[in-house]
Amino acid sequence: MSAPGDPLTGPKACEEQLLSYPPEGFTQPANLPYQQQPQTYSGPDLKGAVQYVDQIPGVPPGLEYLVQVNQLSVYTKYFTTQSGKTYEIKNSIGQQIFVGHSDQKCCGPLYDVMLRDNSNTDVIQLLEICKCTCRREVEIYSPPGTIIGYATLSWYTHVTSLSILNASKETVLLIVGPSFRTLIFGDVNFEVRSKDETQTIGQIVKDNNQFSVQFPLDLEVKMKVVLLGATLYLDHLVEMKRRQLEREARQRN
Repeated sequence: MSAPGDPLTGPKACEEQLLSYPPEGFTQPANLPYQQQPQTYSGPDLKGAVQYVDQIPGVPPGLEYLVQVNQLSVYTKYFTTQSGKTYEIKNSIGQQIFVGHSDQKCCGPLYDVMLRDNSNTDVIQLLEICKCTCRREVEIYSPPGTIIGYATLSWYTHVTSLSILNASKETVLLIVGPSFRTLIFGDVNFEVRSKDETQTIGQIVKDNNQFSVQFPLDLEVKMKVVLLGATLYLDHLVEMKRRQLEREARQRN
C-alpha cells in the first residue's frame, strides 16, 4: 500500500478505523415493497429548471426528482468575496435541480454549503467541522438538521480515497482517484466503487470548473445525495490545494 501522507497540510495519516459494512448498501434491495414512482406536474415550470415532483414516502422532501436520475452536473462560480462559491446542480440536459453557495467564516465551519431547490427551500447542507483528527470529513444533511451520511477523506501519497458512509457511519461506497499531488489541475476521473472494490458502479469527472457524478439509477436517493456532497467536497479540496501551491510559489519568488 502507498505510504500515507496528507496532500493538503502534511500531517501523517492515522490508522484506518475498521467499519462495519451493511449488506449491499449501494443498491436498493430487490425484496423491498414496491416504491411509488415520482409523479411530475404538467403545469408550467421555471425556465431551465426541472418540474416539481410529488412527495415520495421514505425520500427526504425536495429530493424526489433524484429518484429518476443517474447523473448530476455541478457548475461553480465564485462570489465577489474571497472565499465564497455558488453552485448550480443540473441534470443531464442542463435543467437546474438545486442551487446553493459555500460560506467560509473565520470562526465557523471549515466548509459550509447550503443547497436549495427551485422553490428556494433549503434541502441539503454540507458541513465540515474541525475535529482535530488526521482525517477530513464532511457531513451531509437532508433536510438540514437530519444527517444522512458522510464523506471521509483518507490520506495517501499516490491516490485520493473517500469513503461514502451512511447515517450510521457504515461504509457503503468508495471513491478512488489520483493523488492531490498530481493531475488535479486538468481533467480527472474518480471511480465510484463498491465497498469491497470489486465493482466500479459510477464515476466523478472533473472538467475545468465543472464536475459530474454518475451512479446507478436504483441507488438509494440518500446515497445519491451523499455522492453529490462528496463531489462538491472534492471541488473544495482541489481548490484548497491549488491555493496552497500558489502561496508556496509566491513565497519562493
